Amino acid sequence: MNASHSAHLGPSNLHPIGTRPVHPRRTVLVVLYAALAAQLAIWSTLAAHVGVTAAFTQPHRGAESVVVGGAIWLFQFTLSVIGATIRYRHTAAR
Repeated sequence: MNASHSAHLGPSNLHPIGTRPVHPRRTVLVVLYAALAAQLAIWSTLAAHVGVTAAFTQPHRGAESVVVGGAIWLFQFTLSVIGATIRYRHTAAR
């Protein structure tokens, strides 16, 4: 066996054997899911305190407007997380 048959350590093979390389997109996706879960928990707590139906049916005062604004934000953020998930799966399928 000569030197050309030996294992080569190059820039593409620097992670230890048995571990998987870190994928930045997967890490970002995990962070997005964690942020969505935290925001949903905070919004749910506030909505339970104020009353979700009152926030959407009565004139807005103080915390009720925060609940409505939070619902709009959660909807938009959820759409962006869904979009990121679709892009990740589409890229991973290639």
